[in-house]
Amino acid sequence: MNPATLGSAIQRKRIALGLTQQQLADMAQLSRQSLNGIEHGTVNATLETLGRLLDVLGLALDVTDPEASRQAKGLPTRALWMAAKGANVSYTGELTPQELERALATGEVPAEYHPQLAQVLDEAPLQLVTKVVAEVAARQHRKPAEIWKNLRTLARPLTATRGGLWA
Repeated sequence: MNPATLGSAIQRKRIALGLTQQQLADMAQLSRQSLNGIEHGTVNATLETLGRLLDVLGLALDVTDPEASRQAKGLPTRALWMAAKGANVSYTGELTPQELERALATGEVPAEYHPQLAQVLDEAPLQLVTKVVAEVAARQHRKPAEIWKNLRTLARPLTATRGGLWA
């Protein structure tokens, strides 16, 4: 969740409750300036501060796993498909979701897919890479740690370092 979205929700609830920034700040034990920054997404608040604000306003912050929700509804996961499609944009030859899964499951990738896999490892959003690893682990009935190990193994010859993250 981005800070501006959370801040807007806090501001809307404060206004709906008829509270001024100063009143809410006093109740949550923080300065009006800090509250103003939180509402506008310019101040990074601690979880403790956010907890106090949300408690006073009667709001809750839920942590959900969208992939688990998709699976509960009987919908397929799509991380492999999204990563493979994104990797193919600039290259000839198509890395299929099945090839990507096989590469991450085995730690081996055919030479013709090196550019696409390097693109996934270096440029795909980390949230997508994490979902891909989870999806491959689930489909292969393996532990995610094994898939992460294979990912790091693949990254070395592809010189896909992502700033040392895959070292």
